[in-house]
Amino acid sequence: MCTSSLVFVMFTCGCGSIVASDKWNHFAFSASFSSVATAATSEPEKSMVITAGFGLLKEIYDGLCGSGFQPWDLAADMAGAAAGGFVAVGICMEEFP
Repeated sequence: MCTSSLVFVMFTCGCGSIVASDKWNHFAFSASFSSVATAATSEPEKSMVITAGFGLLKEIYDGLCGSGFQPWDLAADMAGAAAGGFVAVGICMEEFP
């Protein structure tokens, strides 16, 4: 497995940002999940789509039972899913050409 992706998880989960904390949490979780899934499966497209799907389901749930559907949260989930997948591919391709 590509262990460097786990280092990416550590850096994305605890950092502060100028972006609102909630949006950063959506981005960081999605990036972390997508990078680990990509490293584990070597299928970045599927990992990104599944991660984005989880983000969509979370927002639908929030819309029905929680704080309301937030399109910017969903955008942060999508951006995180893509970033995590691309970072994992970049790291794994360098380690295992």
